[in-house]
Formats: sequence, C-alpha cells, structure tokens
Amino acid sequence: MQPAAANNQASEYLFAAAPLKHLEWHAAVYLDKADIVTARQQYRGRIAFIFIVVAVALAALLHLISYQFGLKRLNRLSAAVVKLSRGDLAQVALDNKNDEIGALNRAFTGMSAEIGQLVTGLNDRIAEKEQAERAARKLSKAVSFSSSGIMLTDPHLSIEYLNPFLTELLGCDERSVVNQPLNMLLADEMEQLSAEITQTLHERQHWRGDILLQHQKLPAKQFWVSLAIAPIRDDIGSLLNYVCAMQDISFIKQSQKQMEHLAYYDILTGLANRSYFRDQLRKAIAMAHRGYYNFALLYFDLDEFKRINDTLGHDAGDELLKEVARRLTSRLREEDTIARLGGDEFAVILSGIKDRQQASTIAANLQQAFHEPVKLGHHDVAISASIGITVAPEDASEEELLLKHADLAMYEAKARGKNTFHFFSQDLNDAANERLQIENQLREAIREHQFLLYFQPKIDIRTDIITGYETLIRWLRPDNTLVPPVKFIPVAESTGLIVQIGEWIIWEACRFLARQQSRGYDVTSSINLSVRQFNDQDLPLIVERILKRTGVKPQAVIFEITESMLMGDTDAAINQLNQLKRLGVSLSIDDFGTGYSSLSYLKRFPVDELKIDRSFVKDIPQDRNDMDIVAAIIAMAQKMNLRVVAEGVETLQQVEFLRANGCFEVQGYFYSMPLAEQELSQLNFTVNT
Repeated sequence: MQPAAANNQASEYLFAAAPLKHLEWHAAVYLDKADIVTARQQYRGRIAFIFIVVAVALAALLHLISYQFGLKRLNRLSAAVVKLSRGDLAQVALDNKNDEIGALNRAFTGMSAEIGQLVTGLNDRIAEKEQAERAARKLSKAVSFSSSGIMLTDPHLSIEYLNPFLTELLGCDERSVVNQPLNMLLADEMEQLSAEITQTLHERQHWRGDILLQHQKLPAKQFWVSLAIAPIRDDIGSLLNYVCAMQDISFIKQSQKQMEHLAYYDILTGLANRSYFRDQLRKAIAMAHRGYYNFALLYFDLDEFKRINDTLGHDAGDELLKEVARRLTSRLREEDTIARLGGDEFAVILSGIKDRQQASTIAANLQQAFHEPVKLGHHDVAISASIGITVAPEDASEEELLLKHADLAMYEAKARGKNTFHFFSQDLNDAANERLQIENQLREAIREHQFLLYFQPKIDIRTDIITGYETLIRWLRPDNTLVPPVKFIPVAESTGLIVQIGEWIIWEACRFLARQQSRGYDVTSSINLSVRQFNDQDLPLIVERILKRTGVKPQAVIFEITESMLMGDTDAAINQLNQLKRLGVSLSIDDFGTGYSSLSYLKRFPVDELKIDRSFVKDIPQDRNDMDIVAAIIAMAQKMNLRVVAEGVETLQQVEFLRANGCFEVQGYFYSMPLAEQELSQLNFTVNT
C-alpha cells in the first residue's frame, strides 16, 4: 500500500493506509508533515554528531594503533640513525619483527655494526699509528743520542744514515759518507773481512764480529768496534735496509792486548813466557809433522844464578835476567822464539834447523852472549849458562818428550862442568829412566828398611889410634846387591827423600856411637848433611830429640857440611849452624878447597874442623900444586885453631907428607875401607878410650 497525503488548508498531513486481508479491513495512519520533517531533521543532526564522534574516535584509535605498531618503531629507528650520525657506536635495541620495519631495523643494525667495526678498526689504526709515531720519535731520539754508533744501509750496503755518535767517532759529517759503500769505513787490513761480511749477509742475512775502522780525518788513527748487522724487512719479507750497530771497544781491545801480554809475556824481561812458548812449540811440532822443517829446542839455565841473587840481592838478580834476555835476543834470528820459563831458565826454538851442526853453531853463538861480565851496581859479575839441545823430529815429535829431552841435556851440560851445551842422546834418556826407577825403589827401600850404615875409621897417624868414624850409608837390595851412594843420593836429594833418609842416618849413627861409648870407647861419629836436610828448619829440633833419646855426648857428634851449602843465604846458614852449636855438637866443612874457600866467610861460620878433599890428596906426591894447596889448608886451619882431617889417603907417601905438614888425623883405604859395624872388631888398630 502506498502512503497517501492529505492536505487541508490548515496543515499538511502524511497519510498511509494498508489492507488487513484476514479481517477485510483497511488500516490507515496519518501524521503531521511538519512533525515528521522536524523529527527527520533532528535525526539527521544526531546521526551527523554520532558520525563525527565515531570518526574522531576511529581516527584516534587508528592513530594509536599506527603509532604503536609503526611510528614508534620508526621513531626508535630514526633516533638510532641520529645517534649513529653523531658517532655514538653503542648499539640501540631495535625489534626484529617479520615486517617491513623489522627488515629495515635488521638492515640498520647490520649496517651500524659494520660501521662500528670500521670505525673501531680505524681508531685502532690511528692509535697504532700515533703510538708508532711516538715510538719512532723516541727511537729517533734514542738513536741520535745513543752512545753506540748506528748506521742504516740499503740492501747493497751503501750508507743511508749515520747517527751523530758515529759521525763523531769517524771524524766525518753524514753527507760525506751517505751513498758510499760500507767498506770505505774499514781499515785497510780489514779488506778480506769486507768480502766475508758481504758473503755472510748473502747467506745468512746477519753478521756479527769485531772490525777495525779508519778515522776519516786522521789516517794514523784506527779504532776497534763490535759490529752487528741485521736486516730490516717489509711486511711481505722483502729486504729494505740493513741496520748496523757499532760499539767502540778500543779500550777493551787495549785491555785485552795488555792481558794477553801479561798472559803470554814475562813482565820482567819482556820475553815470551811459558804459556806462549808452549803454544809456539806446539805450532813448530805441527809444522815438523807436515814435513816443512826441522827445529831445535834449547834449554838455558844460568850457572850460579842463585849465588849471585842471594849475594847481591834480588834487584841485582832481576837486572841480570833482563841483561841476559837482551843479549840472547840480539843474537837470535827473527823467526826464532825465545822465552823465559821462570827463575833463571830460558828456552829457545830455532826454526828451520838443517842438522845438529847448525844448531851447535847457533848455540855457540848464544854462549858468546855470556862472555862479557854484567855490571850490577858496583860489581862486574861473570856469568855463564848450561844449554841442553834437542832436535825435532829427530829426537822426538811430542811436546812433553821434547821438553824432557832438552831438560835432560841441560842437566848433563851442568854435570859436565857447566858453561857448555850438550845434545840429547838416548843414553841420557836411559839414565833418566834409571833415575826414575831408582826413585821408585828408594821409596820402597825406606818402607822396607833396606839401608845399612858403614863406618870408615879416622886414624891419628901419630899413634895409630882410631879417634872416630865417618858414617856412610849403603843400600842393600833384596837381591843382596849393594847400591853405591853416588847412584841414589842425588836422586834422594832431588826428590826430597833425603830428609827422611838423613834423619834415619842421624838416629842410627847416634845409636852406634852410644854402643861405642857404652864399651868405653871415646870416639866421634861424623855424619854428612845434605843440602835439603841442612836447610830444614826442624833439623835442630830433630838433632836435640835424638841426642836426648840416645844419650850420646853431643861433642862426639860431628856434622859435615859442604862449602856450597853455606854460600847461598849466608845469614840463614849461620843461624842454622849456631842452632846446632848450641846443642854442643861439632861442625866440619867437608871437601874443603873444592868450593869457594873464602876466608872472610870461613871466619863467620862457627865450625870446628876442615876436611881436605880427596881430590887434593890422591896425586900426592906427584902433583906439586896439590901438595902446596894441602900444605896451605893445613897451615890456615892451624892458624884458625881448627882441626884438620885429610880424606882419601891411600899411600904411605901421602901419610908421611901429611904428618910432615902437621895433619895428624886421616881416613882412607890405606888404613881401612868403610866397614859394617860387626866388621870393625877385625881392625888392627886401637880404639881411643
């Protein structure tokens, strides 16, 4: 049903009717049009207001949603970008959602991390560069002010830089040597070393050693430096430069030279010492082994040097040694080596000796150096030397053997009267071996008590009465062979065994004397003292103890000493003699006339007896000179109130001569040979009581 409108003059209405089919009615409704229009207008206003409110609310909601899910994230990203642009590399926490903004956040985070790493790396490089620059400045200053010489060269050893210390050391400015080769700084004698440095750097890239540099302004000035050369390489290992560090070691070299001089040269004479001599001897032996040449080894020993030294003093002895060194050096060739081995011993190596004759000629020439006396203070001192010679490799080719051979030959020269030279021979070696054998057997003899005492009577030729005995030692080996004293006493003396043997002799001689005195015999016992025994400070104490233990009369004990024993340190000798005299014993000078026989010395010594050596007696009456000497000795002894005894008496003519000249006490084979104690009773002489 369509609505109908009904209008009247007063108002307009809106009318609507509709049928009601079940009731067969029609229903109608009408309303005032003005009311409807008014209601519609009010509705429209409300709808518009509601729309606006909803729109505003929706817009607010959309803005809230947009900010929460988009703009806030974009703002955080924007803030992170601004922070990064300001250099703040601290990471900002951004979300990582699976949308466009999340992807943008991830990209930005990655980018900022990379930028952070780049900036950090750059800062590190800058810091490293600054640190390197500071280190370089420090190093530059250290190099400039270093007390070591620093030099830089290119790979070809051309000089690029020298520090101030090195320029001052070389006496040059840096510009004058830059681009010059390193070897221009080396002394001429280092020319071969320059090639070695180049070769070593090529092979090993390093070199270290001592070199001699040449001062650039003073040609005569050179100095030693310790040089170390090391390479400077780039990051890939390519050689850029060499750095050379030099330390001035001139003082060290000078000190080393002085130390070597002290180590290899004798301070007193300036000659080579034993160490240097042994080095040269080893070199000579090596040359001889290769067949280059023969050489001779000479050993010198000054005769009577100890007497001169003790008599005139050690200063005079030193002056004598210096003069001997000067004289010998002046007579040697340039290629020969002379050394002072110690004391008064010298040695010479004669190079390129053809034969013994040539060595003899040179040795004779060297002996000429001793012909002129040496002026020592106010004294003109005659000197001589005994020389032993051995030839290598003829005699030996080993160092120790050669030294031994030269030493043996020298002692043989001394034994042959001194002031001569003697060549080594095999006989000398055999004698030395025998000497060594005797030494070993002597030690066993001491342990096994293989020594015996023999006694040679001293006779008063006026009465044929035995007044005493000289005590003589004999060595009876286990095989019942007797070894004469002349074979073993020198060995015992040289080895020091004589002191022990000598003490045993004093004990046994005093025991023998005690037995004689217990039988009522008034006899003396003469005991020979060796050099070592006499110089033993304990000798007076030993004698005193033996005298007390054996109970013998001290005046019946006579100690015999030789003149040479008294001529060394005379003051010490006199003191030792006085110590013995205080014990009451008698002292006798044995072999008188064969030594110095100085009356001025004799007067100072507290001796009681002189024994005339057998060498003066044996040729009486044939030798008139010996007769005059013996007569003079007897007369001198009588004037000095000394007893005088002649030894070695073998003929009646000798007895008669001695009797006629006032010497009444003798000993010798004319009366009796030395006998064992048990054989003395068979003598046909009366023993003094």
